[in-house]
Formats: sequence, structure tokens, C-alpha cells
Amino acid sequence: MIRRYETVFIVRTDLSLDEISGVTDRYAGIIGDMNGTIIKVENWGKRRLAYPIEKKREGFYVRIDFVAPHEVVSEVERNFKIDENILRFQTVKLADTVDMEEIEREIAEARRKEEEQKAEEQKKAEEQKEETVSEPAPEEATVLEDPDGTDIKAEEENAQESAPVETDDERAKEE
Repeated sequence: MIRRYETVFIVRTDLSLDEISGVTDRYAGIIGDMNGTIIKVENWGKRRLAYPIEKKREGFYVRIDFVAPHEVVSEVERNFKIDENILRFQTVKLADTVDMEEIEREIAEARRKEEEQKAEEQKKAEEQKEETVSEPAPEEATVLEDPDGTDIKAEEENAQESAPVETDDERAKEE
């Protein structure tokens, strides 16, 4: 009988991002090899642990939402216990019965959102790149000259910079 499960596991943070994605791919592969269907894999990122585990204060959280027979859960958890890179794990059964058409719609929706998010991130990255490449020309300030030929605007700015700052306490004493 096929059921829907959710597994959350914590990976050691002293691994590189490539190694962490390799660990995630390994468990997703185990689920796929045993006739399971992965709905979504979410990397929640590095987070502080509620309490130290194996003298570690932080862990990289990963969530896998999948549909599979119960034997798959047993095999994945057996591998979690063996793997030294896994600090903790927990699997929860979300549903006893599964409608595969609904699951396929959910998978398609998750992929669509993921593609939209990637496109949005690319667009932002391109905009930032364009902003750094084409910096706007500095605005030309209008220069006001006094009849004797001195720059009024520059004198005003210098006067403001050199003027002492008056605090509320000083104003109150003057009154």
C-alpha cells in the first residue's frame, strides 16, 4: 500500500554545499529506486539547533515529501542511522491513501513555482549586474557665484559641516 510521508533530517554543517546536496540526492535516489515518488525536496538551510547534538550547535535542515510503500521508509531510516553526516531525522506519515493524479498535479505545481523563482532570481541578478556596469553620470550641480567670484553653494556646505551641533540639553539651558 502506497502512503504519503514527510522526512526531515539534519545534516552536519561542516560539509560543503556540494556534499550536502550529494547527501540529499542519495536519499532521494533511495526513495526513487524503491518505486517511491518524490513530491518535493526543500533545503531549509543552516539553522541553530535547540540543543547541542554531538557537540554541534547548528545543522543544515532538509525536508523530503514523498509517496512510497512503507518498506521505503524503513530502508531510508536504516541508511540515516548508518550515515555519520546525519545528526537527526524524523519521518511522519501524512496520509494513508493517496490519489496519484493529485500528487502529479502537486509535483507539476511545485516545479512551476521553482522555475518561476529561478527566473525571478535570474532577473534580479541581471538587474544588479546592469546597475553596477552602467552607473549613472553624476548630476551637475548648479554653481551660484557671489559678485566677488566665490562659490555660494560650497560656502554653505562648509559652514554647515563646521557648525557645532547643538543638543536638546544645550537648547534647554539657553531658554
